[in-house]
Amino acid sequence: MLGVDLTDLADCRNRLSALSGVTHLFYAARHDHPEGQSEPEAINTAMLRNLVEALDARAPALAHVNLVHGTKYYGHHLGPIPAPALEEGPRGRGATFYFEQEDFVRERAPAARWSWTIARPHTFCDPEAGNPRAIALIIAVLAAIQRELGEPLFFPGSAKGFEARTQFTELALLARSLEWMATEPRCANQAFNVVNGDCPRWSELWPALALALDVRAGAPRGVPLAGYIADKAPVWDAVAARHGLRRTALDRIALWDYGDYVFHPEWDIMSAMDKARRFGFGERVDSRDMFLRLFAAYRAQRIIP
Repeated sequence: MLGVDLTDLADCRNRLSALSGVTHLFYAARHDHPEGQSEPEAINTAMLRNLVEALDARAPALAHVNLVHGTKYYGHHLGPIPAPALEEGPRGRGATFYFEQEDFVRERAPAARWSWTIARPHTFCDPEAGNPRAIALIIAVLAAIQRELGEPLFFPGSAKGFEARTQFTELALLARSLEWMATEPRCANQAFNVVNGDCPRWSELWPALALALDVRAGAPRGVPLAGYIADKAPVWDAVAARHGLRRTALDRIALWDYGDYVFHPEWDIMSAMDKARRFGFGERVDSRDMFLRLFAAYRAQRIIP
């Protein structure tokens, strides 16, 4: 592992000077920022530019640059958008560093020796418990608290949001799609949505998730998670002690503000996978089955009961 300060061009050049054999760059970095606040566009674009310029100077074999972005490209987080979202459709309203980074690789690639691709996933689903922005982990910890309280697993969003369609991207699926983009010549200089391929309503998922977590399924409550969870640390500590779980503070195990972000929309969020299918990527993931696998992985790590 090599630590690099991507905000510092000189540091990138110095630390990457020995990486002359790099052929593929998969870029998923983002500058740290508080949840709910705008991500700094200039810094995020400079980080990518510094890394690419350093590699262009040091790695003559560089052949492909892939950017992992997301569906904020379409502006879904600001309100309803046409569904399903299409890669060749217009950029969404609102600012995001995705636009500047995309413009950078588009403009630089013709004079460079490498091609580029961009992946646009939605709501990463990670089996490793070290990622607090994992929606499955947020649901699982909330379920454990509700069961300890003898209460049902309520849906944190509104009744309207409960009926909205949503989507997810299992990280293993994303990893396979990135390999495909980097090795399929037809993908060069293209962007692709990468989602599981189904668009369930929360109301369709919720009973199955509650059953898998041994708690009764509840109704929508429209309660901000960050506020609801604020006084539940003693409850979580009791759950951890009773079940011999790894001790992780409630305010660190999950990013509750991120849960509010995911549960807030009252409109359908759907990305078309037709383009990826046409170009040869036909994989799909059943989101209900994915959640069950993730819960099993958290249990195996002694994160949840």
